[in-house]
Amino acid sequence: MDGMEYDLLILGAGIYGIQAARTYLDIHPEAKILVFEAANTVGGSWSSERNYQDFWTQTPVGMAEFSDSAMSAIEDKDRYYDLFPAKYVTAYLEGYVDGHIYNEQTLRSRILTSTLVSNAKRVGGKWCVTTDKQKTYIARRLIDATGLTSIPNIPEIPGLSEFQGLALHQKDFGRSNFLQEDRLKDVVVIGGAKSGADVAYAAAKSGKNVTWIIRKSGAGPAAFFKAEGDGPFKNSGESLFNRFSSTFTASLWNEDTWWTKFLSRTRLGRFLVTSIWAFLDYQITAAADFSRLDGKERGYENLKPDTPVFWENDSSGVINHPDYYNTIATSVTVYREDVKSISGNVLLLVDGTTISADVIVYATGWSISNPHYDSTFAAQLGLPIPKGDEDPNKCSKWQALEETEDEAICARFPLLANPPPHFASKADHTPYRLYRGMIPASDDEKPSITFLGKVGVFNHFRSAETQALWAVGALDGAVVLPPREVMERDIARTVAWCRRRYLGKGNAGQWFPWDVVSYTDLLLKELGLRSHKRGGRGWKDFFSPCYAKDLEGVVAEYKEKYGRPRSRLDMSSRLAAPSTTG
Repeated sequence: MDGMEYDLLILGAGIYGIQAARTYLDIHPEAKILVFEAANTVGGSWSSERNYQDFWTQTPVGMAEFSDSAMSAIEDKDRYYDLFPAKYVTAYLEGYVDGHIYNEQTLRSRILTSTLVSNAKRVGGKWCVTTDKQKTYIARRLIDATGLTSIPNIPEIPGLSEFQGLALHQKDFGRSNFLQEDRLKDVVVIGGAKSGADVAYAAAKSGKNVTWIIRKSGAGPAAFFKAEGDGPFKNSGESLFNRFSSTFTASLWNEDTWWTKFLSRTRLGRFLVTSIWAFLDYQITAAADFSRLDGKERGYENLKPDTPVFWENDSSGVINHPDYYNTIATSVTVYREDVKSISGNVLLLVDGTTISADVIVYATGWSISNPHYDSTFAAQLGLPIPKGDEDPNKCSKWQALEETEDEAICARFPLLANPPPHFASKADHTPYRLYRGMIPASDDEKPSITFLGKVGVFNHFRSAETQALWAVGALDGAVVLPPREVMERDIARTVAWCRRRYLGKGNAGQWFPWDVVSYTDLLLKELGLRSHKRGGRGWKDFFSPCYAKDLEGVVAEYKEKYGRPRSRLDMSSRLAAPSTTG
């Protein structure tokens, strides 16, 4: 087998790929690694190619960074309850890949930009990666950090290809300069999530005539939290990302303690949980004031979410700009209807409304696709494939496992047994079936491939840093993996819980936005690490917001713990029983 040989190949140079490279080299500084990036720049969603003026973080200062490198000072004028423009993250990541040097080589020097991976396969016990430049690279280990935001989803609308104006996906919004072109006046934004809100706001602030279309046949518009925090918390990030708040999320990843049992399995506890989330719904509705008179003619009330925010079926976000609601209510026309067809420069809605457009921006999310692997191999790796391609016997096996686990989930979380009326999206793909959201179930004691960034969470910086360390631990054998059948049962449990907890969006089996603290805590616990727990198990640790700096010592702790070879223990008997932490 011809090709250049490496110790590790990484697909993707977004925050997950960058952190995977840093973590692996921190532990194996002499390793020969290579990172492939299809774009011209590093950073993924935070790259300079995707950046634009009104694109801000939803995670505050001190959380939107990695533990080993603080972000440069952010000017006060660029802070809104410690949320800040994405340009700072872009600069931070650019500096990060230049500032990390191993064996006299920077991270950047190990990244091949403008290089699309066309195929990845396992041949003779090694991974063989082929690029669009017809070059082949070989390694013992592979980390796929391509994440979830690589391939745009463009809706199938009759006449779309014949649209006479400018059409682009939100992914390309940062590279477009149409907001500066006076001749392009009528802008249509399609899609109700946070990305659609950001584009609509940016276009309205630039003086465009903006129409925002959110399809009637979908899950509805996103809910937006206020940026300021409640009680002792300075901002929404502090309110959400702490261990106390995490116990109110019906999270599979929480330990089954007396407190979580009280919240989940007693009437008083469930009343407390539902009351807190109902208060958050009230805050969202009150801040938006969907019935305000100055937005009535423009359909502003169409932005009211369909389901309570606890269920996250509509998605959610944080208000980044103090004038967001005023701008949308007075300058953006909102329709809750499906687009029937496009003809010339006119969109026809199902209800007969016609809308002129010079520009259409599709803020319609991302496609489920595995372009590097064929369908059969993707299924073996635990990646989603079209339902029609799934092996019937394996389908029956997974269905039986998930039905059994669904009963257990409803017993553990009675609140999830009776969801509210909601849009149930059709699952046309199988779910992600990755153990801990990262590795395929197998009999291998040490896997040779891991997937990073395939989970839908808030605060991807914390997730990226923790997933990277757990993944390296799995590759190195520091994570003691259970037998295949136990892993499959755990995967089925995760899929069943996601569907119950997050309704239609949970069909993918990897959507758990409210659970990033409990999920990352579980990963570190499985590595036997404790340095991220500032106050041990005391009240301070329980109530304190989880900042990036809290993870500062975990890699050093890992190296101290696993720095010398160790014999693998037989953990099968301990791991055979269902985990109480998910």
